[in-house]
Amino acid sequence: MQRSILNYLLILALVQGAAAMLLGIRPGPPARGWIFLLCALPWTALTGWISMRNAHLLYTIEGSRVSRLNLATRVTLLRVIAVPLLVVLILAREFPAAGFVFLGMALTDWLDGFLARRMGEVTQLGRIADPAIDALFCGVTCLALALVGLLPLWVFLLVLLRYAVLAGGAAGLRLLLGYLPVRATFAGRSFYLVQYGLLAAMLVMGRHSPWTRIAGSALGAVQVLVSAQLVGLGLSLYREARRTAGGAHGA
Repeated sequence: MQRSILNYLLILALVQGAAAMLLGIRPGPPARGWIFLLCALPWTALTGWISMRNAHLLYTIEGSRVSRLNLATRVTLLRVIAVPLLVVLILAREFPAAGFVFLGMALTDWLDGFLARRMGEVTQLGRIADPAIDALFCGVTCLALALVGLLPLWVFLLVLLRYAVLAGGAAGLRLLLGYLPVRATFAGRSFYLVQYGLLAAMLVMGRHSPWTRIAGSALGAVQVLVSAQLVGLGLSLYREARRTAGGAHGA
């Protein structure tokens, strides 16, 4: 399994090298290619280290071991590896190009889940990693947008608050229950879809569109709603786990 992960990441590193060459020959500062490569290669190495450390979680929900890196996990890793490219494009203020990269990465969020379900390869690692990767993906995008002044600071602070609620709730559930229950909800998926749409719209429209400010304010409202939904979901999961544990002891 670890060899499979390493081989795939080496291929992605070669793709990153090709992307750096394309950035270097495009109109604009040629240093963008080097900056991207200096960010991308350590990021890929870190991703590989984390993936190999958690390779033991690549088993299906039925308990079957996965002998090699499955297609859905490859798509998920592709989304992670593309983060440095998105950040470099945003910081270079190439917003339309960043918007198309963002849309492609957002598409992989749907594609990896579809492939996992269609091919019967829903893994424990995928169930745990997918929400964490979504948080990383959207959080880093919001940070880059805030740094270039496209996203208001108050919205970015709400984004941080939302991820604090997510991380704190996950840590609290694990501490109280001894494990972390994971459940995808329709409301959660809907919020992510809206968030992806608003971020993509801000990138494609760029700095000079009056709708960018409106999209940013709407994104702030989404953070408040998602935070409230996360609190409600955490309480529901805790009560459900307690009821299940009580029923098992009673039996």
